[in-house]
Amino acid sequence: MKKGILTAIMFFLTAVMIHAQEINVQGTVISRVDDEPLIGATVICEVNKKGVATDIEGKFSMSVPKGSVLKVSYVGYQTVEVKAEPELTIYLDEDSGLLDELVVVGYQTVRKADLTGAVSVMDMKDPLSENSGNIMSSMAGKLPGVNVVPDAAPGGTGSIRVRGMSTANSSNDPLYVIDGVPTDNLNCINPNDIETMQVLKDAASASIYGSRAANGVVIITTKHGKGDRLSVNVSYALSAQTIAKRYDMMNADQWGQAYWIASRNAGMTPSIPLYGSGETPKLVEFINGDKNYPTTNTDWQDQVYQTAWTNNLTASVSNNTEKSSVLFSMNYINQTGNIVSSFYRRYSARLNTRFDFGKYVSVGENVVIANWKNRGVDVAGDRGIPFTAMSQHPALPVRGLNGDWARPMELIGSDLANPVQLINNAEDNDLQSWRILGNAFIEVKPIEGLVLKSNIGIEHSQYFNNTLGRRVNPGDVNSMSSVYGQGDTWTWTNTANYNKTFGENHHLTALIGSEAIGYTFKDLSASREDYMFEDSDFMQIGSGSGTRNNGGGKTQWSVFSLFGKIDYNYADRYLASFTIRRDENSRFAKGHRSGVFPAASLAWRPTAESFWPANTVLTDLKIRYSWGQNGNANIPPLYPTYSTYIYNTGNGAYDITGTNSQTRPGITLAASGNPDLKWETTTQNNIGVDLQFLSGAINLTADYYIKKTTDMLTIPPALDVAGENAAIWLNTGDMKNTGWEVSLGYTSPSYGDFSWNGSLNISQYKNKLVNLNSVQKFIGGDVRLIPGQAMGVYYGYVCDGIFQNTAEVANHATQNGAAPGRLIYRDLDGNGVIDDNDRCIIGNPNPEISLGLNLGFRYKSLSLDMFFAGDFGQDIINHMKRQLYFMNYGNLTTNRSVDVLNAWTPQNTGSDIPALSLTDDNNESRFSTYFIENGSYMKMKYLKLSYSLPESVYKVIGSQGIDIYGQVENVFTLTKYKGLDPEILPGTYGSLTDNGSYPRPRTYTIGVNVQF
Repeated sequence: MKKGILTAIMFFLTAVMIHAQEINVQGTVISRVDDEPLIGATVICEVNKKGVATDIEGKFSMSVPKGSVLKVSYVGYQTVEVKAEPELTIYLDEDSGLLDELVVVGYQTVRKADLTGAVSVMDMKDPLSENSGNIMSSMAGKLPGVNVVPDAAPGGTGSIRVRGMSTANSSNDPLYVIDGVPTDNLNCINPNDIETMQVLKDAASASIYGSRAANGVVIITTKHGKGDRLSVNVSYALSAQTIAKRYDMMNADQWGQAYWIASRNAGMTPSIPLYGSGETPKLVEFINGDKNYPTTNTDWQDQVYQTAWTNNLTASVSNNTEKSSVLFSMNYINQTGNIVSSFYRRYSARLNTRFDFGKYVSVGENVVIANWKNRGVDVAGDRGIPFTAMSQHPALPVRGLNGDWARPMELIGSDLANPVQLINNAEDNDLQSWRILGNAFIEVKPIEGLVLKSNIGIEHSQYFNNTLGRRVNPGDVNSMSSVYGQGDTWTWTNTANYNKTFGENHHLTALIGSEAIGYTFKDLSASREDYMFEDSDFMQIGSGSGTRNNGGGKTQWSVFSLFGKIDYNYADRYLASFTIRRDENSRFAKGHRSGVFPAASLAWRPTAESFWPANTVLTDLKIRYSWGQNGNANIPPLYPTYSTYIYNTGNGAYDITGTNSQTRPGITLAASGNPDLKWETTTQNNIGVDLQFLSGAINLTADYYIKKTTDMLTIPPALDVAGENAAIWLNTGDMKNTGWEVSLGYTSPSYGDFSWNGSLNISQYKNKLVNLNSVQKFIGGDVRLIPGQAMGVYYGYVCDGIFQNTAEVANHATQNGAAPGRLIYRDLDGNGVIDDNDRCIIGNPNPEISLGLNLGFRYKSLSLDMFFAGDFGQDIINHMKRQLYFMNYGNLTTNRSVDVLNAWTPQNTGSDIPALSLTDDNNESRFSTYFIENGSYMKMKYLKLSYSLPESVYKVIGSQGIDIYGQVENVFTLTKYKGLDPEILPGTYGSLTDNGSYPRPRTYTIGVNVQF
């Protein structure tokens, strides 16, 4: 008892002594810029980690142990540490680092504050897609004016469009520059290796890259060693992918009901071997009486789709000293697909180094080597796996009782193959690729401010694909093909960059340089038919007994460039930039081979003027204007200015000896050349404004642009009398894009242990094909290029619903097949007959508004991040509705959506699905607004919860920090679109056609990052 009392007394005395050692601090936090109090500044005691925030007068009060150090911070200001005193007045200086943030542009690194063009910077600290090995999956919706649609297939790439479509017949892909090396894809780049990423959107920013920059430039800089010690980082992520949405198809009994209704509506007596010919359908026990194939109720989507898993492991070692920087990184990603048997597996390694020899010479290199293997499946089309799995008859089994494949052609007369057999036939296809991408450089600094740099870049790509064409039906001829291709690009860039400050306010940067690029591609191919055995070891080129084919070729192109740029900055107040580049491209003939691409940009910062009042609200304002030109020569043929010929054993064969029994091969025209062909030129005007509020707590950037493409490269058709392959490439078309972009960012002060940040970007563009050519009024069919309209508009009939009764049919224009329950087509020309003249523009694939919203919340060691993205106003061609809703589309024995059981009947007139029928007397498969849907959507792209383990945990293993996280991608989609997913890869002329692409999954990831 006495011992307990004594212990209590000692605890009491200890508490009193501790309290006596504390002091009460009364303080005020003030901005040194304008002597105004800072509201919401964070004050943290470094001893006990307790914190408070300042009130509306900038004041705070807290009790802390005597001798403590207080850390005071506020968004946009430099953090300071002060010793605790009873009374404190703390001044914070503005953080110039916000203005000094560096951005990589063409051959230079500049301060973000000095930018005079339109450049979007991706924050690589934001969560990335851990399931994909391609950075495109993490870019979608992040940058204003940059539309990114990733491919859902394992190892898929995707599409990037910067400020819309700029041209009709050549590529609209941007130029990628990785560590100074231009390339056309991002396949081998591990997202975890990327330090910075910028997109040059306007011509002034991109013009330094000349002829390859008309569609924008994506600049990627990879990581290097940092700090002053050896660092080891290991990250691992495990992801599970599930199909986010499937089609709800009929089962075997429902199919029979729908078929009987459709037969009677077509005036036929219902009869089909699978269900008999009675008053009601009755599914037979065995297909065609063959007891090896009992009827069943197969869910074909279940048979081809699976939960997919991805393992993503990255390990890196880096070191940095005053004289050197080294980073070595390795990545392994193994991604199985949601379609059975599909996968992507990649190994990659990166080595980045830099060594300084004294003050004057530096050398370094950045190189990545990657090897990947993948197996895909046919998608997108009526014979693709998604379409076939949706459409195959549910009464068919996958295999017979003896293990043989159930072949729909033999059993029920269907021309759609067994999708599981198709997947199985391709399971030994072997597609392998290697890629080496890198550069080596030397920098010399002979005098202060001058840097001479020579950079040699290489890109080596090769692939070797073996494809087995196994029999689907017994009468098929099997085959095997092998294809090898190798592409090599070298880039030699030499620059001189001079920086000089004159007096206190005049800062000048001058850049001159030359660049030579050469590309060579070679390929070999061979194929063989008719193999006795279909074992993968036996199916080699030399083992077949049937027809042999071989091919191969070689193509080359080169570009030589001279360029220069001058940047001028007066007191961070007036900024100007002038660029010029001259390119010579081997694709064009002499006299048209060279193109000159100039650009100029100006900026004014009124907040740096003496008349600007000191304030803490609008702390920085910059107004920008730019003009510039870029070129484009990226069309499919490499030799469009020359007529080319081929050795032809078919149409070129001729009985030159007159024997009437034997012909000899000849040479025929393969393509006609145009020696007057020249560059496609894109001219862009951009006006923008950058605003910073509350010393960087709020940032706003807005841009408006006009983008015109002239001398567009097109290939109009030639008259028949001109002969075969007489069409030539011409400079005939013009296109115009106008648009605006706004991005808004906010970083909150700390509210104790809590803080948050957010960013919003919104953009819009309008596309118009101004001129096509003098020969054609339009190009295309259902998707068209029409002068005066947006690129890729949809052209077809206007559907006005469903005829409800005979009176509506009688009062309508003459329409072959019109009847109650059938679709109504509008008589646009008023001639009383529905014909081809009643077609018009019925849709536009270009969105009216695109946006992205990023939110991040921090509480102590917890972080919650979420990202939303959406496009609004675009139209989608839902080709799948033809198969889903029309019993007469394609083969009559294929499956349809369960929704057809709610199709129009005289008793169910509210349905938007026409009456079921086995015949298409009304031609309802014609292209009309019935197949056009509003593709607007808003997605929650990802949700990520992270936790940093406490020091007491990670120190146990000698670590510097451990972060664990869980992440969900493709969380939900808000849309009225009836298809599986409105996020669709652009097709012909930018059209959005849903025809059964690889299903977009929902992904669940858990991961860990460990630093040593």
